[in-house]
Amino acid sequence: MSIHSRDYMRAEDRRVPAGWSVVIWLIVINVSTYLLNNLIFYSPQRDVFALSLDALKSLRIWTPLTYQFVHADLWHLIGNMLGLFFLGRMLLDLAGPRQVLRIYLLGGLAGGVLQLAYNALFGLDALIIGASASVLAVVFAVCSSIPMQRVHLVIQASITLKQVALIIVGINLITLIFSASAPSDKDGIAVMAHFGGMLFGWAFIRLGFHDSRPVPAKPRRDSSFKERFGIRIIRDSDTTSDVSTPPKKKPFVTSDVDAILDKINELGFQSLTDEERLILEKSSRKLSRRVDRDL
Repeated sequence: MSIHSRDYMRAEDRRVPAGWSVVIWLIVINVSTYLLNNLIFYSPQRDVFALSLDALKSLRIWTPLTYQFVHADLWHLIGNMLGLFFLGRMLLDLAGPRQVLRIYLLGGLAGGVLQLAYNALFGLDALIIGASASVLAVVFAVCSSIPMQRVHLVIQASITLKQVALIIVGINLITLIFSASAPSDKDGIAVMAHFGGMLFGWAFIRLGFHDSRPVPAKPRRDSSFKERFGIRIIRDSDTTSDVSTPPKKKPFVTSDVDAILDKINELGFQSLTDEERLILEKSSRKLSRRVDRDL
């Protein structure tokens, strides 16, 4: 359990007190688009809303946006929406609704541009559809923000978000190798769109594309952290060397970490400076190792 598993970092976000969150709205739009396309305005080719080189030549300039909400089949839709639901809510807690929407849309755009460039290079013009690039941008933004956060699998095991990202990259590299050996104009997996979304999600966080306005953390009483959130202070096993008094354990959650956590609560994860992010990541890794050792 890391620092980011604390109660106020979970999905019940106070910043969205009522109504649907931006994550739920994105899911609703995707599902509604699928139902409309398949039940009412059935279009097997989906060429009106799909992205392609021909679409841009025909001045269908809306396709870089609309392709992000059109899916090939039900399983394609379900897979993307599950990823968006679980990882999108985590990003919502960390960055806020505007950043989630920005990462989704711009990540999808980046994926579409990279896939178009790949198609042009190999003389292909397959239709590009699906929210995979957008969802992967969200996933990698979360993985870049809290890489040491552990997530539990269906089986009795857990892995870090960094490991999740590496697995996704590995799967897509294997897919790319097989698809590059026999490229065709037929519909397939838009692997380069996936990589475009991953790259954007990573860069958005790690290269500071997000709005990071350094704001000094407000001074606060030590007791307010526990009083406001009901969190027990975990103490490390290191002890002081003063032999005149009984050994006292040093607090694991130090005052600087407390201040950073309070700043996230008030201003959002995007307000942290690079130095504060580094302190939080180190503290998260240390706590994860301690808990794993105790277990």
